[in-house]
Amino acid sequence: MSDLGQLLRKARTEQNITLDQLQETTKIRKRYLEAIEEGKFNILPGTFYVRAFIKQYSEAVGLDPDEVFRLYAHVIPSADPEPAAEPIRMTRRRSVEPPERAGKWASALLMIAFPILIIGIVYYYLYSNWETRSEVLPSEPITDSSAQEQGTTLPPAADTAETPNEPAPAPVQTTEPEPEPDVTFVEKFKVNKNDVERFEVRNAPQVSIEVKVVGPEAWIGVTHADTKSKYLYQGGLKQGDTYSGQFGHNTYLNIGRANAVELKVNGIAIDMGTEPNPRKFQFELVGASDGAAAE
Repeated sequence: MSDLGQLLRKARTEQNITLDQLQETTKIRKRYLEAIEEGKFNILPGTFYVRAFIKQYSEAVGLDPDEVFRLYAHVIPSADPEPAAEPIRMTRRRSVEPPERAGKWASALLMIAFPILIIGIVYYYLYSNWETRSEVLPSEPITDSSAQEQGTTLPPAADTAETPNEPAPAPVQTTEPEPEPDVTFVEKFKVNKNDVERFEVRNAPQVSIEVKVVGPEAWIGVTHADTKSKYLYQGGLKQGDTYSGQFGHNTYLNIGRANAVELKVNGIAIDMGTEPNPRKFQFELVGASDGAAAE
């Protein structure tokens, strides 16, 4: 152990400072502190760190670093001389055109080259078409005499007379669809103290009556609405029975038990209600003349 190391260790032990505590205080690794006490400076990273670590060690244990350096100048390695600054060599830089100037040159070249390119394309296109036409077209026009000499025949000239205009096709007449039959309630009036419900039947040439018995039984009677004297049909029907009739005149219908039947006139259902009372109906053709009945 060197004299410097003994001095530093003695000062540390007198201050009751362990190497671990000194390491925490100086932030110097413990193995470097031990190397300083043992005089093994070659373990430290370099001369600069030797002097710096000895200074920190001395200050941490209460010694004057300058006095330590003065007393043990022959032991502590001197600081490495600073390398001489290398003279700066002045080199002549090549002048570089600013990017803006180069961009202007490029734009100018493009403006000149673009029209030239367009002219070249047009010229090439026209020249190619001219050569193609010169190869296809004969050098001399072919006449009848030259065709005969060459043993060829010319096709007959096309008839240039204008063909008469063909008559335009007659417009197709579309027929409008026939309107659907309509059965509309108009009023209720009394005949011999009996209520009669009057319906108008439109868009139909006749009155078509369909009756289906859905209750136990029912009675129906059909007469001409103008006379109501002679029954065109009358009779009792049981459940499941049906009746249908077509009449080309105003028709009068009498049903003895209304809620027992289903009634349709020209395919349109008539509400029969829920009461078992008799109901009387008069169906009038609107826009059609009276004719013979067809059952």
